Amino acid sequence: MLHPSAFVHPNANVHESAVIGPWCVVDENAEIGENVVLESRVRVYGGVTIKSNTHVYDGAILGAPPQDLKYAGEPTRLEIGENCIIREYTTLNRGTVQGGGCTRIAPHVLIMAYAHVGHDCQIGEGAVIANACQLGGHVRIGKFATLGGTTAVQQRNQVGAYAFVGGTLKVDYDVPPCSRAFGNPLRFASLNLHALRLHADEFPPERIAFFERAFRELYRGKRPTAEVIEELKEGPEPLFQAFFDEHWGGSLVRP
Repeated sequence: MLHPSAFVHPNANVHESAVIGPWCVVDENAEIGENVVLESRVRVYGGVTIKSNTHVYDGAILGAPPQDLKYAGEPTRLEIGENCIIREYTTLNRGTVQGGGCTRIAPHVLIMAYAHVGHDCQIGEGAVIANACQLGGHVRIGKFATLGGTTAVQQRNQVGAYAFVGGTLKVDYDVPPCSRAFGNPLRFASLNLHALRLHADEFPPERIAFFERAFRELYRGKRPTAEVIEELKEGPEPLFQAFFDEHWGGSLVRP
């Protein structure tokens, strides 16, 4: 299923069921999995792996070198999981050696048109990145999190699992899991109950009640935020443990 106008390097590994559309370019050492579709004018650089059933729309550029002055041409990677949707004119950069060497997009991720995912980003399963979002280097987006359109996430910040960030915002703080973030400067408005109810098997009422108590302590209580964070890191909730254990230096401020 290779269009005559497409170019696929002889040393690229392309599954026979993949569809490579008009004017696509697939470089040496790229890997294209089963039933992957590249619509048209898609550029896939070397060092990119696209796993099965992922659909990439017109004009996307996957695996271009990282936009980092420290990058000196080292071999690094971009990995895109199964069943992802990459819409028109998105740009996804490879990783850097200093950042671990790989930008990763987990399965079932939707990245809408004109979005940019910088080097060494880690996007969790089922996340939704809306139109024209801009993710700086080393950003982490948790599983089933959602970013509204044209939102920018500053480098090395993270958005926790099941969180929702509104559109046209600047994310320069880490966003806690299961929260809803709005405003400029960013504020954590409440729990993202919509996401929790969509995953009711993972979030029974008692677990949601725990999150509500934790958020009252973090953002409405009078105790020092750092003290509450330490308690949550050592507490029973794995989402908080993972979020704070992987904290990369962003600020969790009380609104």
